[in-house]
Amino acid sequence: MKEKTNRGKSGIAYNVIGILYILAVAALVVSVYMVGVLPMMYFGAIVAVLAVISIPVLIALFGKSKTADRIAKTGKKKFASIVAVLMILGSGAGTYYMASTLDFFGNISKNVQTHEYYMVVRADSEYEMLKDISGKSVGIMKDTDKLYDEAKDKLADKVDVKFTEAGGFDALAKSLIDEKSEAVFMNSAFYDMALEEVDGFTKENTRILYCVEVEVESGRKTGKIDVTKDSFNVYVSGLDTSGSIANVSRSDVNMLMTVNSKTRTILLTSIPRDYYVELASKGAMDKLTHSGIYGIDETTATVGKLLDTDIDYYLKVNFSTVTDLVDELGGITVNSDYAFSTVGFDFVEGENFLNGKQALAFSRERYSFSDGDNQRIRNQQAVIVGIINKCAGSPSILTNYTGILGAVKDSMQTSMSQKEIKSLVKMQIGDMRKWTIIRQSVTGDGLMTPVYSMPNTSVYVMVPDKESVESAKIQIDEVMGE
Repeated sequence: MKEKTNRGKSGIAYNVIGILYILAVAALVVSVYMVGVLPMMYFGAIVAVLAVISIPVLIALFGKSKTADRIAKTGKKKFASIVAVLMILGSGAGTYYMASTLDFFGNISKNVQTHEYYMVVRADSEYEMLKDISGKSVGIMKDTDKLYDEAKDKLADKVDVKFTEAGGFDALAKSLIDEKSEAVFMNSAFYDMALEEVDGFTKENTRILYCVEVEVESGRKTGKIDVTKDSFNVYVSGLDTSGSIANVSRSDVNMLMTVNSKTRTILLTSIPRDYYVELASKGAMDKLTHSGIYGIDETTATVGKLLDTDIDYYLKVNFSTVTDLVDELGGITVNSDYAFSTVGFDFVEGENFLNGKQALAFSRERYSFSDGDNQRIRNQQAVIVGIINKCAGSPSILTNYTGILGAVKDSMQTSMSQKEIKSLVKMQIGDMRKWTIIRQSVTGDGLMTPVYSMPNTSVYVMVPDKESVESAKIQIDEVMGE
């Protein structure tokens, strides 16, 4: 009787293992299918291998016939349970990887931009809460747009205030410091500019009392382009700010990535942040970096106008995450045009193997070069090439897959849809062809002049060198048409 009871308990245990095995393998197959980055031949091979392993394992675990009893006596049933447990663990890990991938795709392709507007008071102000300014006069900028008006409406729904025009962002900031305004309401990007450009307006003597957020969906051309067959342009905006990647802000790194999927060619065209360009929707001249104040669509349109080409997608990345990404990749190799030192790091001319902090320092330095910002742009391109090369040819992508995704998922955003991203990944996995990466940049000469966003102050801009711009256009057209 005791032996019969033990056999019954063992049978139940084998059945439980078998059920868990089925659920784990089914979850893995479904998650791999949902991620959709594997070519059908690879997906079919995975299913076939799982079937070959699963059928005998399940027969052994669930079998109750005389044959099954003989299998159990020879120890094969126990062996099958060991295989099942290992497969459950492996399937669980695989499902976790696939879930991380889906989360990553969903996170970076939200395509929503957040405009933040700050209610700012002096640091020594008696106002501690939004309700404290009820009935007071709040300074605003003279030139308004639809989003600014929407932000003011949202603020008015929260507190009863009177808006008083104070001029441009610099005049608005100065009115607060000079105590002509008890509080001011401005775009977060203008607030950051005021910290840099307006004397006396600092983080130490100002305080953000309240923040109003206005979300807007950026333009997307999903469905118009087959990214695996057609050539396309991606505007890359590199931010050096904290906070959400979706927040609207100025762009420190501006690059056009021209992709030809047929020839596996990528052309990186870098544009200095201070480039003196015509804002697409304003018809006025300003620094390229200032275009980001008006949203990513403004910048893509402005860059498209400058280079006389259509820009199909944007990609926003936070360059401060270079540190984490490079470390998760196990370091990258870059080629430096010069030997130089910065913030305690020494770089040699030629090949340099860099960790995350070194890569960030390498991409930021400009004062060590006579060519200044132009050389910094070339170094940033070198870091991007190093990351692409490491991703394409290193096993660290597999061994530290979730760590790499975690390092970038909250610091990257694109208007490319999940379907398009998956199509590109599937194409690459399908043939594993190498990419040819070409680099170029446009140049210019320095000038001090007022700009659209700062009409009352002369600021440094770089006037485009027409020859370098025309050369860049030709190169873009050649890569697009190859």
